[in-house]
Amino acid sequence: MVLSLGTGGALWVSATQEERLGAPAVTVASPVGAGDAMVAGIVLSLTRGRPLNEAVRFGVAAGAAAVMNPGTQLCRREDTERLFEQMRPAVT
Repeated sequence: MVLSLGTGGALWVSATQEERLGAPAVTVASPVGAGDAMVAGIVLSLTRGRPLNEAVRFGVAAGAAAVMNPGTQLCRREDTERLFEQMRPAVT
């Protein structure tokens, strides 16, 4: 299950894992389509074989990228990929 928390990011839960992801800080031009972009990002990532935690992170990045654009404009690939990379967990 994935629950969008809007500007708070997302919470996802599977049978064996759970994680809360914060949303990247971006300037909001319009919230229209952010949830749809998040779902699309998750589905795209899963069809590409990415694990669920990465897929949800990509979905959050896509939602954040969508709000950066005015009106009903969709998220841009380069914004989504940049935000996704910024959200990568620190390697210890």
